[in-house]
Amino acid sequence: MSTTNMTRNNPFNQSGFSLLSLMIAMAIGIFLIGAVMKIYLDSKQSFNARNVVAEVSENQRFALDDMRRILVMAGRDIREIEENDANNSNFHTFPDVSTNATTAAANGAEAIFDGGSNASDIVAVRYRAGPSCGAYQNVPVEGKAQTRSNGTPYRDNKTCRPTTTTFKVIDNELVCESNRYYTRTAATGETTCLTAPSTVRTVLVSGVELMKVLYGVDDNVEPGYASRYLTASEITDWRRVVTLRFALLMGSESDLPRSMRKHTAGTIDILGMEYNEPDTEHLYRVASATLSLRNFNTIVQRQ
Repeated sequence: MSTTNMTRNNPFNQSGFSLLSLMIAMAIGIFLIGAVMKIYLDSKQSFNARNVVAEVSENQRFALDDMRRILVMAGRDIREIEENDANNSNFHTFPDVSTNATTAAANGAEAIFDGGSNASDIVAVRYRAGPSCGAYQNVPVEGKAQTRSNGTPYRDNKTCRPTTTTFKVIDNELVCESNRYYTRTAATGETTCLTAPSTVRTVLVSGVELMKVLYGVDDNVEPGYASRYLTASEITDWRRVVTLRFALLMGSESDLPRSMRKHTAGTIDILGMEYNEPDTEHLYRVASATLSLRNFNTIVQRQ
């Protein structure tokens, strides 16, 4: 056997990976795995953060839309003679202002409440026709044209007390509550006025930390537009209120990823008032809306 063949077949002389090569390859592999894991964790945190933002935004949008849909009905079918009757405030568009938070927040209560700088406000309006927390309201007014379920027309022969719809925050939940003072037989159109209300109470959204409301008052000689915004306790003549401005401070139910939390809780502006964030673990956002009360605007004829 030649020397050349022996050298070629000797296993100790064959080429392969050295220990240094293996260590370098392992280091590169660990680096790549670490980079992939970081990208995965960052993506997961980003996804969780987007979910938290979407959760708060969706609750805010739903709550504001529902409040707009109902509050814009304020004053509908309430007659001027009723609005101006100082001895019968139960027929006014806006209920009385209560100074007792417990009384105003009670089930079935019909009151507006100014929570000041620390507590949620309560907003309430009255109307005879329009959506509510439950069924659509069509409160009887004497002489008002109606249609029976079979399509035949008729006119109401009595006038019932307007429905009162209230928005309040109870245990971090936005509650819509409606008091209805009538019943109607669909087939005949016969109506009965109630002295004690039939109350419907619905929870709209959770995660509400605070609700604040300002009332646009028309002080102009040429009426129709709000010249200033006041709290409920500052208003002396509710017949001059033509707009509502309301805001909700919402908090996420889900926790923020740790890397996206603030070091310290900040302050939040709500309709010109400063409030401290309760904590840094959750996301807090403010959403607000302003609406014109078309049925309570002195230059717009009541519907």
